[in-house]
Amino acid sequence: MLGAISGYGVYIPRYRIKRDDIAKAWAGSAKGENCVPHVNEDAITMAIEAAQNAVAHAGIKPTSIDAIYLGTESAPNVEQSAVGIIGATLGTRHDVDMVDFGASPRASIAALKACMDAIASGRIKTGLVIGSDCRPASPGSDLELSFGAAAAALVVGKEEGIAQIEEIATYSTEFRDSWRSNKESYVKIFEPRYTREYGYSHHVTEAAKLLFSKMGVSAGSFQHAALQQPDDRTPRTVARSLGISPRQMEAGFNFPLVGDVGAGSLLLSLAAVLDKAKPGEKILGLSYGSGASDAMVLTVDAEIERRRGRSKLIDQYCASKAYVDYTTYLKTRGIIKEDAVPSRMGLPPMSPLVTRELRELLQLIGARCQGCGYINFPPSERKICIRCGDTKFEQVFLGRRGKIHTYCISYYLPAGFDESPLPLIVADLDDGSRHRALGTEMKPEDIIIDKTVELVVRRLAVEDNIPLYANVFRFPRL
Repeated sequence: MLGAISGYGVYIPRYRIKRDDIAKAWAGSAKGENCVPHVNEDAITMAIEAAQNAVAHAGIKPTSIDAIYLGTESAPNVEQSAVGIIGATLGTRHDVDMVDFGASPRASIAALKACMDAIASGRIKTGLVIGSDCRPASPGSDLELSFGAAAAALVVGKEEGIAQIEEIATYSTEFRDSWRSNKESYVKIFEPRYTREYGYSHHVTEAAKLLFSKMGVSAGSFQHAALQQPDDRTPRTVARSLGISPRQMEAGFNFPLVGDVGAGSLLLSLAAVLDKAKPGEKILGLSYGSGASDAMVLTVDAEIERRRGRSKLIDQYCASKAYVDYTTYLKTRGIIKEDAVPSRMGLPPMSPLVTRELRELLQLIGARCQGCGYINFPPSERKICIRCGDTKFEQVFLGRRGKIHTYCISYYLPAGFDESPLPLIVADLDDGSRHRALGTEMKPEDIIIDKTVELVVRRLAVEDNIPLYANVFRFPRL
């Protein structure tokens, strides 16, 4: 056994666009739909929610995590780790190993292999591996019809969990398929058919054959197959050539509902299989990206049945959706936007005050007054209780769900605010505290007093290309 999966989690954005709506804008037609990140979502916010779900499913404390490995091709910055904000939100220790993996749709599998190597060496005991992507595609391109957005995460360790990773085989060459340089805004591809046949098909087939030979097995040895899914046809064609039946692919094939989610693709497919797999069943996983493919074998353990109620299923996320039109899609991706000068923030994202308060703002750390019990937030700004004036506190974590106490809606906003109209919500949280935050994914007519809301991390604003993340309210999706 190379490693054990003790928990998994996913996140799929609420919004969708029908591929036919994209195709019609360019005098074409297409089937299926893609997940679309909201205007304040990116690879980091999706990774955070998937990670939170994985940690909850594993039933562990964030302080027991020794490493966070993120695979993504769509990190907000070329030079600035995307992992730190994830650890800060989860509440991990300060000695956690944090590493970013990129440059390929198989980046999350490279992260998984590095995590297992670190575990095998004894350097860490428990690692969190995340694949998250919302890659940019140029308007009118073939890639625009397939690119979606989603994230998936695995908690990996040594001891037995819900599934064991038994073996991995890798096949790689110097093959160039899709690319995006530092000077380009969109992913490019030379010739789709060439990439399918000499890139994906060749490498995945060879990796699978290496694994079969290494373990003395065949495609028929597996109950499930989870493949990297850049489109609808290519994975099915490769599966057929390897002797993998449509029934084996059924549980993990989610391209028609979410699209090509890059570094999140294979982990999302594995999560979909784990949602339905039974103890003792074997899973074949096949990744691909940038001229390299990994084939892996997983065996499902009996513990998975006891964990069923803890996970938020992919089917639930897929069912919780709303559609956007093509113009709205272009706006949310920043491809078309109002030509105006954004307003400057009073406290830029890189300011010392924001840096000092970041963890308590993201983790929702409060200070409960020992005198009157009032929860002051954030603690770094509340050295004296605003209710009774006492100075003795104890640390608490605010609840993430509550009911709307009151609200207001801003319809006219200066340039720089992504979401309009913008709600400001004051909610009574389930722990008895009261919290104020912006709202997201809310129509003004749907906001009513006493309606349930939950706090999630989103990108609040961007200044000088540096994003600022914070908790905002949304209506619960699941």
